[in-house]
Amino acid sequence: MEQKIEGNEYNFVVKLTDNKIFEIIATRKSDNRKSSITNLNVVIGEIVYPILNTIYVDDTSLNVDNFQIGKNLFDLAVDTLNDTFWVSRYLESYLDEDFSE
Repeated sequence: MEQKIEGNEYNFVVKLTDNKIFEIIATRKSDNRKSSITNLNVVIGEIVYPILNTIYVDDTSLNVDNFQIGKNLFDLAVDTLNDTFWVSRYLESYLDEDFSE
């Protein structure tokens, strides 16, 4: 499953594959630069931690134990990224700093 979400400065794609791989990709609109943001602290705090109860995400994608857990991550990610206030106030400013490094 895949859901595209449009932000102000970035577009987002939330993915959950049949192999139970969960990933969030951000694309900066100004230059089309892409980055998987699954392991960024702001994403872990809002999306990963509430479902998986962990802050340790070493990779840019997550291999989840079962499809229902992956679906829960997917649904929460879509809901969170559709919160335009949170995206514009927190996530996009965080991404601006991360992308500039």
